[in-house]
Amino acid sequence: MHKAVKILLVILLLAIIAAGSVFLAFFWNDLAFNPGNRYVSDNLNYMNVIYETRSDNYAFNEGYSETVSCPWGFIHNGLDYFFINNTKVIAATPGLVEEIRWRDYGEGVENRFHVSIQIRFNKSITLGYNFEPWTQNPLDKDKQLAMILVEEGDWVEIGQEIARFLYVQSSAHIHFDISYKHNQVCPKPFFSSAGYSEIMTMIGLFQTSWELCYH
Repeated sequence: MHKAVKILLVILLLAIIAAGSVFLAFFWNDLAFNPGNRYVSDNLNYMNVIYETRSDNYAFNEGYSETVSCPWGFIHNGLDYFFINNTKVIAATPGLVEEIRWRDYGEGVENRFHVSIQIRFNKSITLGYNFEPWTQNPLDKDKQLAMILVEEGDWVEIGQEIARFLYVQSSAHIHFDISYKHNQVCPKPFFSSAGYSEIMTMIGLFQTSWELCYH
């Protein structure tokens, strides 16, 4: 076999191995996840809201939308819970805390620091609780991190308090999203009937004609 062909085959083999490693790393949590007998995980149809008390919400400005033809006028891949300061944040489902991290979007950005909790429900579904206290101050980011009550690797139950919310200024909220096979989707099908009734009642306090999702 010609030397150049051999080199090309080696390069191709290495590329296949590298691609396989990336694929395995990306989907490892999906493939390996097993909640055992902790809860019913084959189908999520019993999700609840992430607050204990309806009065913890001071506004509702954005739901889920795949189109700009919605009341808020832009595509939005989750629900925004506008909480007052120190609101208890409740697990909407049981699951495994896979990741807790913070992001810095840079100096000059009004909503500079975000803190997020990712909780996996099953091999296909993860829930994101993204805390946006609306601040440029690194000390506020540290305060919000200190108000997280779970750690990576913890198993949580539905209704368990997982954090407190830090409200710094107007527009502070939690962006809540559901990923199904790594794509954010409308959360409506995952709610229990009581959970859906509750969130629509809460939305109706602020926006009487809005839907939860727009497609």
